[in-house]
Amino acid sequence: MPLMGRRSPHARPAWAFDAPGYRWLWSHALASSLALTVESLSLGWLILQLTNSSFWVGAGAGVRGITQFLFAIPGGTVVDRVDRRKVLLTTRATVLIGVMTIALLVFHGKIRLWHIIAYMALSGFLASIENPGTAGLLYDVVGAERLMNAVALRFMAGSIVRIAGALAGGIIIDRLGVGSNFLIAAGAHLVGFGSLLLVKSPQTVLRAVEPLIDAATAGLRYAYQNNPIRQLLLLSLTIEGFGFSYLTMLPVMARDVLRVGGTGLGDLAAAGAVGQLVAAVLVASRGDVGQKGRLLVTAAFAFGLFVALFGISPVFVLSLALVAIAGASGVTYDSSMSTLVSTSVTDSMRGRVLGLYGSTIALNQLGGLVI
Repeated sequence: MPLMGRRSPHARPAWAFDAPGYRWLWSHALASSLALTVESLSLGWLILQLTNSSFWVGAGAGVRGITQFLFAIPGGTVVDRVDRRKVLLTTRATVLIGVMTIALLVFHGKIRLWHIIAYMALSGFLASIENPGTAGLLYDVVGAERLMNAVALRFMAGSIVRIAGALAGGIIIDRLGVGSNFLIAAGAHLVGFGSLLLVKSPQTVLRAVEPLIDAATAGLRYAYQNNPIRQLLLLSLTIEGFGFSYLTMLPVMARDVLRVGGTGLGDLAAAGAVGQLVAAVLVASRGDVGQKGRLLVTAAFAFGLFVALFGISPVFVLSLALVAIAGASGVTYDSSMSTLVSTSVTDSMRGRVLGLYGSTIALNQLGGLVI
């Protein structure tokens, strides 16, 4: 695999686990991925049940993306000023309460579209804080050299549970009803909260002393004047807005295009996770991958190509294969991008730049609204 460059002399598939505390961050990634998988399947499907409208599926995702985009820069500034672990504990507890509320409303037959939209707005706001907080805490725990391996291992963990969660979630929708999936998501959020409790806050956590607005402005100026960071963020804007937004429309593709129901929806999500798992294992096995920029661009091109092919495929089996390859390309892109953004900035600016990176990720939700 020449695109991944020379293997690190310390490369081992589980290299990042040598860092104290990483195992609990990895467990947190497992739980978070399971929760997000069943939530994503269930929210889109629930909106389709309530409205029979693909527009509202995209609009719900768009609301989440708008709130995440608007608060991403302040969120990144916050995680530069406070204990990142404590912030993540707060956001995880809040989203747990939100998911339980949705579950109770579904089981009592009281769920309405505005409830779902409100929850998606809340989750977008929390993601604007949680995404840079998680990435920053990961860097604090493992350091720069092990970061690529740590990121790939987290994606690998997420892929494993996404396969199981997607398959089970689709079957549960058809046989037990969509409400049961929200109980599963709530349980996963609770496990993620417990894992974070076991992580000790690293001594390298930095706190900015300037006023919040001045700190946010300084972060914007730093990203604009730093050419590599500026290029990475522009690429992320493009890939997130026009590529990853296809995930929002999976429920519509399953029901209205491929006509395979909830179980087929789970199969599509699981196929993408299988591709992600294979790619994550390959990236993790390389240790600190060289030529990250070249790997990033190649993966981005492949991802866009196979998402486009999935969009025109009318055959379910072919669609499964295309989604799997898109998943593999996507996780290779994500691993490279996350590592390059985290390692190309100073310690004092990391949270703010990761907040900006998080604002570009929000565009995959806004892209769903456009679709």
